[in-house]
Amino acid sequence: MRKPAVLVVLSMLVITATALAQEVAGDWTGQLNTGFTVRVHLERTATGYCGHLTNPSGNETEFDQVTFDGKHLHFAVNKLNLSYDSVWDENQQKWNGDLTFQQVYPLMLKRAVAADFVPVQHKRPQEAVIAAQPRPYREQDIRFDNPADHNELAGTLSVPNGKGPFPAVVLISGTGHNTRDEDVWGHKIFLILADALNRRGIAVLRYDKRGVGGSTGDYDAATTVDFTSDAEAAVIWLKTQREIDPHRVGVLGHSEGGVIAPVVAAEDKSVEFVVMIAGPAIRGDKLFVLQSAMTAKTYGAPDDYIARRKLFDQELYDAIIAAPSDAIALDRARVIVAKGVADKVIDSNEADTLPHDDARPWERYFLAYDPAPTLASLRIPVLALNGSLDVQVPAREDLAAAREALKSNPKATVIELPGMNHLLQDAKTGSPNEYNDIEETMSPTALKIICDWVSLQTRSRRKAER
Repeated sequence: MRKPAVLVVLSMLVITATALAQEVAGDWTGQLNTGFTVRVHLERTATGYCGHLTNPSGNETEFDQVTFDGKHLHFAVNKLNLSYDSVWDENQQKWNGDLTFQQVYPLMLKRAVAADFVPVQHKRPQEAVIAAQPRPYREQDIRFDNPADHNELAGTLSVPNGKGPFPAVVLISGTGHNTRDEDVWGHKIFLILADALNRRGIAVLRYDKRGVGGSTGDYDAATTVDFTSDAEAAVIWLKTQREIDPHRVGVLGHSEGGVIAPVVAAEDKSVEFVVMIAGPAIRGDKLFVLQSAMTAKTYGAPDDYIARRKLFDQELYDAIIAAPSDAIALDRARVIVAKGVADKVIDSNEADTLPHDDARPWERYFLAYDPAPTLASLRIPVLALNGSLDVQVPAREDLAAAREALKSNPKATVIELPGMNHLLQDAKTGSPNEYNDIEETMSPTALKIICDWVSLQTRSRRKAER
């Protein structure tokens, strides 16, 4: 889905401080009890000190006040009602204090060293194994047209070794400028997924989104409808390939791709099955309100702030959905966001981009779109998976909606995977902040469930034809 509520993270995480016993100027680092590391930079001025906080997302927020008397350190951000007060601990060589932001967070700051600024090189063992071993399948770069939108998509077709024709799956990626590998924080999700399916005798087509990588088209002007058109073109092209059995082609979508896949199947009756990985089954505005709240919760935001933010988000989305044009939606969003800043619900830094982001065509369409009716229309096999720790497409609410929409389809399977996040990684909190630190790209358990299910559908079809 969209990048998780950076707004909430910034508003909430603008939590940190700085100092030193003899000299407070310089860089300081500390860790909140939520597990997030923050940095504070202080500089001496002609009249005292100034500085800023850098949160885990890399955003900087300037301090309005910094006071230091050699033993006590205080700084504050007025617009957020945020402050930090601490006392120098000579034994630990740290500032021992509390950050106040709608509640109190213990926070100790230590002098940052060079190692604190060195990017961590994360291992991706599943990708390393694929690169190191012979592959029992062949890959080829391909291009296909989307005649409806007059653009060309570039991708990779991977086909198992041996004699075909083979069953096949089109992979449809989520929100963002994704290439055919759906690279998220260095995790090549679709590379791992394609490899696993290929090893089970299933061909895979994955492609760069329009305007990304080798594909033509305008990504920024596109909505989910346009990305659906590209996916439909991918299915049509795949079925014409001699190595592919056109009667055993399915679609698999991740995140926004999980919204698109059911639409492709509903419009193209030749599609044999659908897999939804963290695919939304609830209306976009309701999803984004939940997404923002759950993301804020993982960052340690207090409950009263989350409740106020949910009300703000829903008011903003209602206004955008009801607006008769993009221009009017933008005007209404600006008014609501300005009030949100005044009420200290959102940060003024966020306010600079939020109205434009939420009033753009993609967002307006997605906010108003309800996937449930399309899901309810399907009579083919459907597998809907979601991790219990997913904060971008919250599993409890989303899978409940999926079960309700698919209740008349005896071929539908809905599964909640315990302890997994939006990428179906084994996780601790589900926060997007963890994605980069987790080494596995996708849980082997999740991969097996997906591959077993797809294999079953394609075998069943082949037996039925005999």
